Amino acid sequence: MEKIYTPQEVADRLLIKKATVYELIKRGELNATKIGRQIRVSQEQLDSYLKVSSKPAERSYGERPNMEEALPQVTDIPRFASVSGAQQTDYLLNISGLVISSQESRVVELLRGQLSKERSSLPILHSYMNDYNSLYSLYYEKTHLALTCFLSDRENWDRNPMKHLMPGKEVVVLSVCNFLCGFYVKKGNPLHILTLEDLTRPEVRFLNRELGSGLRMYLDSSLLEKKIPKNAINGYDKDCLSNMSAAHGVASGAADISIGDISLLSSYPQLESIPFAHGFLDLVFLKSDLDLPALKSILNAVHSEEFKSSLLHFKGYDTKTTGKMTIISG
Repeated sequence: MEKIYTPQEVADRLLIKKATVYELIKRGELNATKIGRQIRVSQEQLDSYLKVSSKPAERSYGERPNMEEALPQVTDIPRFASVSGAQQTDYLLNISGLVISSQESRVVELLRGQLSKERSSLPILHSYMNDYNSLYSLYYEKTHLALTCFLSDRENWDRNPMKHLMPGKEVVVLSVCNFLCGFYVKKGNPLHILTLEDLTRPEVRFLNRELGSGLRMYLDSSLLEKKIPKNAINGYDKDCLSNMSAAHGVASGAADISIGDISLLSSYPQLESIPFAHGFLDLVFLKSDLDLPALKSILNAVHSEEFKSSLLHFKGYDTKTTGKMTIISG
C-alpha cells in the first residue's frame, strides 16, 4: 500500500516547517488530498513535488520572473485549521477558551504569551481570517474577538466606519496599536513609483492583497476616489494573504511593488517602503461580553506594560492609544 503522510510528516521529511507545507499546497506546488477535515499527501504526490522542485529554473540572464510563477516559501500562515470543529464549538459554548479571528499572527502570539502568565489563563484558538470576515464571524457570534487592521489617511481615526460592518450590534473596539502602512519596493525604488497613478504604468507589476483585508479595502476605495480603473494595473488580480507574502513577492522579483505593514521590512534589507496610510490594529468584541472573565483577562493583558513593550519591538509601532476603548453601535 502506498505510503500516506500527514502535513507534519511531510515537514519532517523535508526539514521544513509544517506551515510551509500548507503554503506549498495552497500555491499548488505540492498536491494533496483532503479527507474530511484532514489533509494527506501520498508518496506519489511527494515524489512528484521533489522531482519538479529539483529542476533548475530556465531563465535568460536579466529576465524578471513573471507574476504567474510561484512566490517564495512563506511560513507565517497555516492554511488549514489545526483544531477540530468540536473543539471550537466547545470554546464558544463553554468559554473554556477564546476564539480570535485575525490575519495578524504576530500580535495573537504576543497575547497568548501574556495570557499564559496568568494562573487562570485560557487557551486562544487563532482562526485565520481577513478583516472583513473576522467582523462577519463576530457578527454571527462564531468567534469571541476579531483582531482587525483598518487604514485611514488620518493619524487619528474615529473607528465609526466599522459600525457599517456590524449592523444592529453594540461592540467594544479596543486599540492595540497604530503603525504605518506603505508600498514595498526594491531598495532605491528603481522604477520611481511614488503615487497610485504610477501603478498603471505598463512596466510596473503589482502584487495585491486579499479581498476583505483592511489594506485591500483601503486601496480599492482610494482608487475609486481617484477614478483609477483597477484593470489598468498590471497584477491587480494577483493577491497574497499576508505582509510577509507581499514582501517575499517583491524581494524575489516576482513583483515590483506590493503593500503592507512597514515594520516587516526590518527583515528585508533589500526592500524599502513608500508610506501610504496609517494602520489601526484593534481588538473588537461584543459589548455584552465585556464582563466575562475571559475578556477581562484580555483587557488586563493589553493594558499591561509588558505587552506594550513587546509591541515596540516591531519598528514603527505606536502604543500611545493602546488599551483605549471605543463603544460603537451599528
